[in-house]
Amino acid sequence: MSDLNTVNAAGGTDAFDALGALYEESARLPFREYLEHHSVREAVGDVTGLDALDLGCGSGLYTRRLAAWGAARVTGVDSSAGILATARAVERARPVGVRYVRADATRPAAAGVDGSTDLVLSVYVLCYARSEQELTAVLATARRALRPAGGRLVAVTLNPDYGRGAAYYAPYGFTLTQPEEREGAPVTLDALLPGGRLHVTAHWWSRKTYERAARAAGFADTSWSPLTVSPRGRRLLGDAYWSAYLRAPQALILEATVAS
Repeated sequence: MSDLNTVNAAGGTDAFDALGALYEESARLPFREYLEHHSVREAVGDVTGLDALDLGCGSGLYTRRLAAWGAARVTGVDSSAGILATARAVERARPVGVRYVRADATRPAAAGVDGSTDLVLSVYVLCYARSEQELTAVLATARRALRPAGGRLVAVTLNPDYGRGAAYYAPYGFTLTQPEEREGAPVTLDALLPGGRLHVTAHWWSRKTYERAARAAGFADTSWSPLTVSPRGRRLLGDAYWSAYLRAPQALILEATVAS
């Protein structure tokens, strides 16, 4: 496999710089296209006319989707210069009117976060926090971005009860490996894509830790919801294909709201 372009992101701001093209490619995996995308669309609801922020936007997949779904102003924020270069290149080639800001989500005073946002979307960002303090800081950035009353965070993150066993998710195009069972334990994802191998390391946090961090960040309420398969995904691949995944989905949606 030496001919593959292997990208390793195990931590640090620069670890994600080379991931832009592979993140774009990963959107074609069935579980992302027919399950994650569908579930995020259902969770955010009607965004027409809203001010939306994609926190930890990566290559801009969901930044662009928020614009397509009708948000009036959309900003993508990420700390990686390399992955933002991909996002900006896509915007130049196929402009949808979004803007991108380089800023560190672990710093609540991050640029581009101004307290006027109606909705913060954050997909696979919270699970990269390396400590509860860092997790709280990312949530505090989201909270600071939202309007003083009525704002909402929708976050896709690692399911604390994901299926154990390295090969559990192999039929869906990736594997998860977690050597230890503890708060903050590293969880490594490997996916073989046409453009190379995606190798990233996130961290395992319990629901209680997520909820405690959200309260500490200033959110009033939190709730969890599962991912669901789109009707098209069921038609194309069948219920049997999805059954094991749905028993223990690798991700869940965490919603946190600001007091009205």
